[in-house]
Amino acid sequence: MVWQRALRGELAYELTVRLAIDGDEIAGGICYERYPRSACGLVTYMVVAPAARGQGLGERLLREAAQALYAGGAPIVFGEAIAPDRLARLDGDYEGATAARRRIERFQRWGARVAQVPYVQPALGPGLSRDHGLVLLVFAGEAPLPADVPGAVVRAFIEELYAVTEGGAPDEQIVVGERVPLAVARW
Repeated sequence: MVWQRALRGELAYELTVRLAIDGDEIAGGICYERYPRSACGLVTYMVVAPAARGQGLGERLLREAAQALYAGGAPIVFGEAIAPDRLARLDGDYEGATAARRRIERFQRWGARVAQVPYVQPALGPGLSRDHGLVLLVFAGEAPLPADVPGAVVRAFIEELYAVTEGGAPDEQIVVGERVPLAVARW
């Protein structure tokens, strides 16, 4: 499996998996990556068990992951989320726009902002296709996020992500300007 190879250090990025344990049960977890050429971080997956929801665990996991990445030198910590206005296909099921909107609203309450740049997720494996239904998020560390971030850093991260996942250039729809505004999105 790819994640096992990443944890062994065999891939072109560093993967960290953190679990929150409650007794003998997993209460939640988060996975995040650091891309060495751009030094940027990417939060790739987060889950909180139903019994542990509503108690601040998700926010804590995300905050600690972002802080660890920033402390390790990341200029920006990214994430991806389904764009509520573009229903994206996930594992053969369609997620509703209401759930997607709530997820982004929750991340924004926790300090995240939506990068105002066209984004297409690269194909994450052989036989998989690119995902045009996502937005690129920027997660805060200890300090609130600025109004915008350098386009060169965003571009470097996206180029590295595509090089690692697909071995090529980013999707032609992704155009990154000199500065990338960060916004509270409303759908």
